[in-house]
Amino acid sequence: MTLKPYVGITGPTSLSEVSSLVEAFATAGYSMDSPHVPMLGYLVSHKTLRGQPTANRRYPPVKELSPLIEAAKGRILPMVHYNTKDHSTLASQVGEIFVLLYNALYPCRALQLNVVWPGVDQVKLIKDIYPEMLIVLQASHKAMGDKTPSEIAARINAYGKSISYVLIDPSGGRGQEFDLGHSLAVYQEIREKLPELMVGFAGGFTGDNVEARVREIISRTGEDNFCIDAEGGLRDKISAEYGDDLLNSIKAQAYLQGAAKVLK
Repeated sequence: MTLKPYVGITGPTSLSEVSSLVEAFATAGYSMDSPHVPMLGYLVSHKTLRGQPTANRRYPPVKELSPLIEAAKGRILPMVHYNTKDHSTLASQVGEIFVLLYNALYPCRALQLNVVWPGVDQVKLIKDIYPEMLIVLQASHKAMGDKTPSEIAARINAYGKSISYVLIDPSGGRGQEFDLGHSLAVYQEIREKLPELMVGFAGGFTGDNVEARVREIISRTGEDNFCIDAEGGLRDKISAEYGDDLLNSIKAQAYLQGAAKVLK
């Protein structure tokens, strides 16, 4: 698959949400032919993969992934965002998810690993089994910890050509704005040491701040060849519990319209 930066929204769970977001992307000017492609992230965990119930409203039943992907009919980049505590069998877990998705009529061939430094051997095995898979490594708050940007880049380098993207994501879907200075230092280190990787930012993007924050990133890096993704900032809380919230289509539209003013 062609490596392009994306503008993403993570967390749709229903056909109506997917349909609404696909239209919102199109209205904002994003398509699979635009410089930044539209991405929808579908959350899967080891728990939901096993069919176990979850109170987190951002996770669709795994059996509904195919219909959700088909609903977009090739108009967006579909991506599974997977998290698990069982790192030793990561590749086989991913295989359970993609056994039907990878070669479907409207295939999903993109995977974000929301795992703190997954085993290099497991990630390489995933790439060996699914050679066209675009693998995104999430550099979360836990992954980056107290490491220097140079140390983070060195850890990422160990994955070699198995990964295509790195998402600098200190928020982890909690809607918290990231420390732009630190994230930019990590970004610039990765771009300098690993120029073949596509790098992105996530953390608290909303319709109110995305234009200004993206403009600042462009101003400080001198380029716009990066990805952005939004999740928690586009949702309405039902309670204080993480994931007890609902996607707000108006917030999603505002985010996409704001992003489109600076990322075409």
